[in-house]
Amino acid sequence: MSTENGQEKKQNEAVKVTSIARKINFENVYHLFTAYLAFDVLVCVLLAVVFIYGMDMEMIGEFSITYSRKLLFGTSLRDVVYQVGKKGDSYFYQIEIGNWLLWLGIAGIAVVACQLLELVGRLINGTADVRKKLRPLNELAAKAQELSELAFQEAEPDETKYHNLEDAISNLKVEKPDARIRMHDKELEGIETALNDLLERMRASYKQQVQFVSDASHELRTPIAVIQGYVNMLDRWGKDDEAILTESIEAIKNESTHMQKLVEQLLFLARGDSNRQTLDMQMRNLNDIMREVYEESLMIDEKHHYIFEESGNAFVYGDADMLKQSARILIDNAAKYTSEGEDITIRVGNLAPEGVPFYGIQDNGIGMSCQDVEHAFDRFYRADAVRGSSTGGTGLGLSIAKWIVEKHQGYYDIVSREGLGTRFNVIFPQNNEKENKMPH
Repeated sequence: MSTENGQEKKQNEAVKVTSIARKINFENVYHLFTAYLAFDVLVCVLLAVVFIYGMDMEMIGEFSITYSRKLLFGTSLRDVVYQVGKKGDSYFYQIEIGNWLLWLGIAGIAVVACQLLELVGRLINGTADVRKKLRPLNELAAKAQELSELAFQEAEPDETKYHNLEDAISNLKVEKPDARIRMHDKELEGIETALNDLLERMRASYKQQVQFVSDASHELRTPIAVIQGYVNMLDRWGKDDEAILTESIEAIKNESTHMQKLVEQLLFLARGDSNRQTLDMQMRNLNDIMREVYEESLMIDEKHHYIFEESGNAFVYGDADMLKQSARILIDNAAKYTSEGEDITIRVGNLAPEGVPFYGIQDNGIGMSCQDVEHAFDRFYRADAVRGSSTGGTGLGLSIAKWIVEKHQGYYDIVSREGLGTRFNVIFPQNNEKENKMPH
């Protein structure tokens, strides 16, 4: 009888865990669906704005909100004609856009199909993934239950303390930041500590996700609000004031570019967090990689004086494109906060005495405070000295660089002084042994 009761209890627990996992998965799929929907709507709006502006400039040579615009439909999608002209005029410019709409439609269907496949995949396989993530907690609960049952089998067991532990777990308010299990019992101290540690890790992970979503929403809200503000200004005064028209178009283009960069960086970090960012790991010559970055910097930035220094031939096991990206982020950061004409030094080689491969970026810019250094790699963090400036940063570049370096088993060594400049050294200690085996 006890065996049958135990099996029934296990079945009920399995059903309960599956139900919870299914509910969590449905919520995840819903949030993903709303994100896809918002992104698709935003892309459609941006495409429409770019299309109208481009067509007007191509056919008339100028853009005005007052123009009369129409889409003329024929017998098929290929016969669609875009017509534009000044209100009141009898002559209109027109151009066939059916083929463009056809290809855009095919591309849109392909994108939506990929999104739907992703959603269906999450619906089908997501519950299993959630259950896999919940497995450590379930195993911990099972161990606690097993210990409880073993204790009850002893002669004259003290069942009160185990019932109290069970009640404490059942009544725990996990949403409270200071919620902990406190039994004040030495025999249960190990279980109590393990449960509280698990709670802290879960809270930290949940807090990080909530903060990331909140920050991302805030950062996206700003360019959208700016675009909306300039569109309203265009609607009110842009028809008659050419200066406002020019200013508004330039601002909308800048904010659209900024938003595109922000979305790309968010997608990069999201793929990294979910382990879907693939790396082409091979033995690379770090000197060659940094020399390419140095030559690129000379071409695209003539406002600063770049210096390239080598100390030995360094080899790292990694992805060349990712290593370049991490270096470009640091160089771009240095250029933003360094006055024109100042030096930016790019170093590469092996650190004495161990001969550990590294690369470094040093500038003579505004520098960072101790607090800024401590939070430099936090997502969306920007120092007070540059917050609100015209540098155009998103606050995600250093976070991406950190992710890349950590994936290469590396770490940062930062030295910075306010008003004097900053030096970033990126060190790859795990590559030391492999580097020594490479031919020089």
